[in-house]
Amino acid sequence: MNRKILAASLAVLSLSGGAFCVEAADMPVYTLDGIVVTASRVPEKKIDSNADVSVVTAKEIEEKHYDDVSEAIRHVPGVMIANYSGSGQNYSTNKMYINGSSNVVVMVDGIRRNINGIIGNTANLGDLVNMDSIDHIEVLKGSASTLYGSDAQGGVINIITRQPKGNGVKTTLRASLGNEDKEKYTLYNEGREGNLFWTLEAGKELMGSFKDGWGRRVINHLNAEHYDTKIGYDLGNDSSVVFNYQKYKSDYIRPDAGSNDKAADKGKKNNDSISLQYKAKINDRLSSQFSVYRNRTTFKDNYNLAGSWPTLWDMGMKTTGVSDQLTYKLENQTIIGGFDWYKDEITHYHNIGLDGSTVRAVPDGTHVSNTAFYLQDKIDITKQWNITPGVRFDHHSKFGDHTSPSLSLGYKQNDNTNYYLNYKTFFVAPNLYQLYSPKYGRPDLDPQEGNTVEFGINHRFSDSMTGTFNVFHTHAKNILTSDGSYRAMNSGKTDVNGFNISLDKEFSKHWEAGVGYSYLHASAQAGKNINLDGVLPESTLNVNVTYKADKFNASLDGRGVMNRYGNKACPEMRNYANYWVWDVAANYQFAKGATLFARVNNIFDQFYTDVGSSYGPDADPSRGLYWYSAPGRNFEIGMQFTF
Repeated sequence: MNRKILAASLAVLSLSGGAFCVEAADMPVYTLDGIVVTASRVPEKKIDSNADVSVVTAKEIEEKHYDDVSEAIRHVPGVMIANYSGSGQNYSTNKMYINGSSNVVVMVDGIRRNINGIIGNTANLGDLVNMDSIDHIEVLKGSASTLYGSDAQGGVINIITRQPKGNGVKTTLRASLGNEDKEKYTLYNEGREGNLFWTLEAGKELMGSFKDGWGRRVINHLNAEHYDTKIGYDLGNDSSVVFNYQKYKSDYIRPDAGSNDKAADKGKKNNDSISLQYKAKINDRLSSQFSVYRNRTTFKDNYNLAGSWPTLWDMGMKTTGVSDQLTYKLENQTIIGGFDWYKDEITHYHNIGLDGSTVRAVPDGTHVSNTAFYLQDKIDITKQWNITPGVRFDHHSKFGDHTSPSLSLGYKQNDNTNYYLNYKTFFVAPNLYQLYSPKYGRPDLDPQEGNTVEFGINHRFSDSMTGTFNVFHTHAKNILTSDGSYRAMNSGKTDVNGFNISLDKEFSKHWEAGVGYSYLHASAQAGKNINLDGVLPESTLNVNVTYKADKFNASLDGRGVMNRYGNKACPEMRNYANYWVWDVAANYQFAKGATLFARVNNIFDQFYTDVGSSYGPDADPSRGLYWYSAPGRNFEIGMQFTF
């Protein structure tokens, strides 16, 4: 392992070549002094936030050339992303967990993007590929029930998009090629003329089959395109109205779940989202943010396979919502109140054996809705002490009324150190798939309920070194899971304990590094392993080293997964419980506005999977389930022009 770390470091040094670094203009760096909004829904310094918040910046996204949001947050301590094969864009979507929970609220500019009816996940995180439009991504770890919904058990991912400030127009063109038949093309344009501002983005991505770390050819195909339009108008006095439309389409091929990567399942996706947001500064104390939105996802999976199993899975979902938030600021208080309403609806849902032998359907228009009111009051008792009581009231159309109180206590010892202690409650209603899927749903499910207690510290050791620490305990009952035949069920109680720690250090104007460690222990259910029957690792270590100079930069990212045991009934998974994956990226500005870039993922050709947890990769497919090998060593090289 030490030899691998040394070799990876030398790889970065060789790429740096004693040379030069690209500095991205107008891209804020989020240290503990950076401003974040997700923890409290109002702007505040990260060090003052009574929460565990990590930020992925636009500068990092541009320099590391992430393909989608799931890839961008993969190295955040406490976050686990599980891709089905080559990318997060095939199948229904990729799986994500924060602090051991897959119950996460995903937002774009504070507007909800959850689907709440798709198999295995709550949002199309892997389909959020409009990376040039992103200013930064805030990842709030820990229950955020009061402000974001009681289903935010694990946390919140809030994607903040760019809003051009000065007058003028800027356009960026990017094209890249790689092995695995990979091609990627993007066009991004942003501008402002007086009070009118906009961002426009379009892109296309192609990807073929790939080799895993054992050199085995894994079935895979992706042909995706996306479009993003945001148009806004400044009304003056910190008020604005913004319209946003996003669309994503793809054709894909993925490995079949029961064939151990040997057979192909074909699929199509067609998703879009539309929103209108109005921000108003009513007076010096009172402001409002009103949003109306509609998210839609449709896909057909297995449409090429005949027989009653696998079947064509033809699904359409729509979420419509309205929200409003009022913020009232006094000298020593910040009061936030608002309401959220959304409806999740099945527009069509069919499981059909292509030989016509089996037809299972859900009536079009089947839906559930949720109406919520929330109130939170942050009170500065002294210059050092603050307390934040909060409460959320939800009325769910199927599960009735639920009240979720919360309480936060903060102590800012000085300008360099902030302590916090939080108590949050939550309830998670079963989604439409869990309730109404003809084969796997169960209408008599109960909501998942529980609470989270956490303690954390944000600390600045010096002007060049910062750190955060957060330890948490979550207790939940009526756990929403599935039985051995994938049918939804409640499975009793569980306790989850863990902690996240991160350190960031700037050694000089050229060198900086960061390290993050996460520990997680979720109690085992009867007959199963800990951590969701071995799906989640006990320990994850993330390492980053960055070199920068005038015209060149390079970065090395390592992710070490330890003690991911897999299904208790399949002890051979222990042979793959520990692994390291290292990625490297570099950029060279060879002319004004022109950059050559390259990246190599999995540079040591590690054999691993993010998803398979039931049988080893050589298991007889008749034993069931899947492996889903991750790509082995792969590279990408491209050029970017900005004018």
